[in-house]
Amino acid sequence: MKFLIISVIILYVLYAFSGKIMQFLGKILIRKVQKQAQKQYEAQNDIRPEGEIRIETPPSKNIHPNQEGKKYDFDNIGEYVNFEEIKQS
Repeated sequence: MKFLIISVIILYVLYAFSGKIMQFLGKILIRKVQKQAQKQYEAQNDIRPEGEIRIETPPSKNIHPNQEGKKYDFDNIGEYVNFEEIKQS
């Protein structure tokens, strides 16, 4: 009989606090998902200050096998970009 009373009390306490526990876990999960979504948004939209220019080129096929670190041949990378600055009045 003692076991049955203790089991009912334990189950009632768990039931009473389950709502608070689920709210706490839900808030943690929502914050985590928001951070991941923010990182993904920034990565996709490549947010940077106005006026900054970046030209990306694929790495050169001429990779030197003895070179350590980044194995790009920087002598053959890039090309000339002709542009005109537009002045706003």
